Amino acid sequence: MTDPAPWTEAEMLEAAARAVGKIDARGPLGLIRVTSREIEAMALTLVCLGVVPIPPDAPRPDRSPFSPIQRRD
Repeated sequence: MTDPAPWTEAEMLEAAARAVGKIDARGPLGLIRVTSREIEAMALTLVCLGVVPIPPDAPRPDRSPFSPIQRRD
């Protein structure tokens, strides 16, 4: 992730919220209007909320990456 200057929490949350606002207001068209900085802010916000990153090549986890609830298949 880019890091020329650290973000404040308020900056990160604002960028994430603006991305969600674009998607909410424009649907699929909003997705192409979201910047890479806003995507990064959304990802960092999820990490701050406790979501554990799962590497792309890792197997599907037995439990949610956020909660201790086991999945049901």
